[in-house]
Amino acid sequence: MRALATLATGTDAFIVAGLLPALAHSLGTSVAVAGQVVTLFAFAYAVGSPLITAATANWPRRVVLTGGLLCFALVNAGSAVSPSIGVLAVTRVLAALLAGLLAPTAYASAVALVGPSMRGRALAIVLGGTALSTVLGVPIGLTVGGLAGWRGGFVFVAVLAVAAAIAVAALLPGLQRSPRLALRARVTLLGRPEIVSVLAITVCANAGAFSVYTYVGPLFGGLGGDGALRALIFTFGAAGVVGGYLGGRSADRWGPVTVLVVILAVFTVNHILLAVWQHALATSLLYVAVWGIVGWGTTPPLQHRLVGAAGAVAPVALSLNASALYLGIGLGGLLGGLAVHNAGADALWLPAGAGGALALLLLPVSAAAERRAAAGRLAGAVR
Repeated sequence: MRALATLATGTDAFIVAGLLPALAHSLGTSVAVAGQVVTLFAFAYAVGSPLITAATANWPRRVVLTGGLLCFALVNAGSAVSPSIGVLAVTRVLAALLAGLLAPTAYASAVALVGPSMRGRALAIVLGGTALSTVLGVPIGLTVGGLAGWRGGFVFVAVLAVAAAIAVAALLPGLQRSPRLALRARVTLLGRPEIVSVLAITVCANAGAFSVYTYVGPLFGGLGGDGALRALIFTFGAAGVVGGYLGGRSADRWGPVTVLVVILAVFTVNHILLAVWQHALATSLLYVAVWGIVGWGTTPPLQHRLVGAAGAVAPVALSLNASALYLGIGLGGLLGGLAVHNAGADALWLPAGAGGALALLLLPVSAAAERRAAAGRLAGAVR
């Protein structure tokens, strides 16, 4: 049922990419400008998630998830009736703040219910809700949008959020309240290199990935219309469900750093090859399948490392990671918009490949910081 919460928030975050051309035309703006609504959502999420999670840290998690989902539904209904790009931007900021509360709460609830040996798989299940949003939520939302206009897509998200709220209220077991987490605790974590380096990898990888995803409509729109776009998004999401599961299970078995080396290397090469593969549907399907597996596969190992490093304040680290993820999404939307504006959609491989390469280069730095921190904890225990 925690995955249902991320299914709703994931659908909301990703559906805009498919609705972007119609949305821009309806509100009288360009695709590049309308795409910055995605950027605004992401930055609001990045800034707001730690603050709103701190404010509600000692609330019962069932109350946070149920009430948050109902408010999320209401805000998406507001997006559906927005008369201008400005009003839509306001509703997207509110939606981002609520999503920034719901996702970390769902992840923290999952970790609280399992032992360390099952941590990666538990995180992968919740991540699966987000990945599943691109398999089911986004294609259904796009279909609804095709029948009822882009506004119908947001109505679909609102209905999905209500359904998720009902399921969470009925099925989520009671959990012990978390201690109140002051903003100072979050700032303290940001002073630890082993935490900051993981967050930096999250930012870079997602900036690369979402420089493409935000503009998937104009990038692949000439390959066969809406049908091809839905097939590509479905393939991406289906591969993401598999990738998230494999990433979590592999992190439990071989360790998160080993898994991340492989995943980030494939991630980088695949995005660079977009320059060659984007011009035919068959090769584009292969590109998004690989992207889905390795892109979604990065999150459980990164979260696994954060939870292990943060210990008792793991919810703090997870909310910061959520902020880093959406900061990356926001940067991706910005960089992708610049690429589309200056050189067209064909140039999107450049920010995508650069983001992956930078994440890969940061990995040994991050691993070294983690080893130093572990050695320091061991020395402190001996003393």
